[in-house]
Amino acid sequence: MDGGKRNLSSKLAILIFHLLLALLISTTPIHALNIGVQSVNSGITASKQQQCSRTCASQHCNAPPFLKYGKYCGILYSGCPGEKPCDALDACCMTHDNCVESKHNDYLNVECNENLLNCIAKVRASGKGTFKGNKCMVEEVVDVITLVMEVALLAGRALHKP
Repeated sequence: MDGGKRNLSSKLAILIFHLLLALLISTTPIHALNIGVQSVNSGITASKQQQCSRTCASQHCNAPPFLKYGKYCGILYSGCPGEKPCDALDACCMTHDNCVESKHNDYLNVECNENLLNCIAKVRASGKGTFKGNKCMVEEVVDVITLVMEVALLAGRALHKP
């Protein structure tokens, strides 16, 4: 195995460990994989529901639990209703948020997560730019989101979620 694949494998192992740990200690484990929906169920407090983004952010670019990119990319992070995405990658996250919301906030929904991965792959291949003021390397953000979605897909398939 070359260095790049080994590095990706170790990142995936670390991510899986942390996500599983979060699932074990969480009282509402299904929310651990929320990639930021506009309207979340009653398991999340009203204060969390009101915390939506109106500005394009780029924080914690390679830390999955804390990532905030654009207005829609990040765990328990989303744009306010009616907010336009900051760039093409952010648009993928917005579409994913809307899909998850339409599936009764099922963050392990295989269809939504596969669609996000496909959208991200198209953005990556297109080489489209990012929003003004972005401090993250888009490729790094894409890798983080991809790893989280791959874990969500594994969990969704294991639990036989459509």
